[in-house]
Amino acid sequence: MPHILLLTLEGSLSLFLAVLKNVYGIFWVFVLAFVAERFLPIEDSISGRSMRLNYIVGFFALLFEQLGLVSISYFLVRPMPSLSSVFTISDSSSFGKAFAVGFCWFVTRDFFYYWFHRLQHASKWLWAEHALHHSEEQVNVTTSIRHHWLDKVLELFFILIPLQLIFRPPFLALATVGGILGMVGFSNHMNFKFGLGRLNWLITTPQSHRIHHSRLPEHLDKNFAAFFPLWDMIFGTYHAPAKDEYPPTGLSSGERVTTTRQALLLPFTMWRKMISGNAK
Repeated sequence: MPHILLLTLEGSLSLFLAVLKNVYGIFWVFVLAFVAERFLPIEDSISGRSMRLNYIVGFFALLFEQLGLVSISYFLVRPMPSLSSVFTISDSSSFGKAFAVGFCWFVTRDFFYYWFHRLQHASKWLWAEHALHHSEEQVNVTTSIRHHWLDKVLELFFILIPLQLIFRPPFLALATVGGILGMVGFSNHMNFKFGLGRLNWLITTPQSHRIHHSRLPEHLDKNFAAFFPLWDMIFGTYHAPAKDEYPPTGLSSGERVTTTRQALLLPFTMWRKMISGNAK
């Protein structure tokens, strides 16, 4: 029993340190983003209260995301015969090949995410845990971590595990491309007037992703992809933003989420209303 307890404590400490390491990295990303947001903002000012809420719920999301990564690493290090991946590709320790392999993995992951994200909007049960992210009325870089912790649990089953079973690239490939494209996940939520015009279809920008967060009816269920709008174009959900199109954001229902308690309980509150027949 003491041995098991020690392993549990060691595992918990490692998990906590991993989360702190992520928080440290995100802190510097936010610092750079805050500087950029001051130069050409979409919103003139961002509510400090909303940002503080994002930090709190984001910490819980990061914690459960790290738990998911630990689970995935278990399959990576100790693959069961029945769970071997279909494609295990070597990068030959080459930076060029690592980037190519990692890029293919990232495109495939974005494909999985596109359909999971689209399902979140199509199913009222999944929407309940995704609504917190869309309740942000002043989208900014901190919105990138405004996810309910259940979001990360579901991503584990809908994206990470299926992807891991199909496509297992080496670590160098993931680190190389993940470090580059991972920044897009933060930048596409920035309170920053930036788009690529006619080239917006190449990669998600703050302008094109703001369309997805729009509360206007003409933007409903558009621009689901996290990184590559290619999937939206193929499956008919792409909206090319006009030159100066930066719509208001938030829930189309007008509902607001302003407290930590409300944020953490939001899915359960919505599910209770559905079950009781009181959902709007």
